[in-house]
Amino acid sequence: MLAALGQIERPLILILDGIMDPQNFGAVVRSAVALGASFVVWAEHGSAPLTPATFRASAGAIEHARLARVPSLPTVLEALSGLGFTSVLLEGSSEGVLGDLDLTGPLAIVVGAEDRGAKPAVRRAVTHRAKLPMSGTIDSLNASVAGALALHEALRQRSTSNSST
Repeated sequence: MLAALGQIERPLILILDGIMDPQNFGAVVRSAVALGASFVVWAEHGSAPLTPATFRASAGAIEHARLARVPSLPTVLEALSGLGFTSVLLEGSSEGVLGDLDLTGPLAIVVGAEDRGAKPAVRRAVTHRAKLPMSGTIDSLNASVAGALALHEALRQRSTSNSST
């Protein structure tokens, strides 16, 4: 995966930490493909495997996705940082809002497990933590929905920056 990133202009990576539900995994892969993610990365341990349910939930998107199952997410995040990536962990308790960050350069968006969020080592390895703005009485979203919204914000910013250059 890291070698292939040099071939991609403004890479966008979605990193999944602890997503256990195959349907969520498939849905987030579908969003990643639809919204231009270069890769979807997840850990070998403590994550949903690729199953028939994952394939069904992706509605065929897995066939078009670049997927990378890795031994250590913190190691990948550190390597990406060395390559000039910004990494953003979606975290509802964060002070910062995702849309206030510059998402136009090489970027890794990290989505943690719905029940406990990202693992401590992953939390330490990211550049930023940010929340999605919420205005209703619910203060969190399904992991696949949160990932899709974050990818959409990155796509929106990148489209805006392309039209202004």
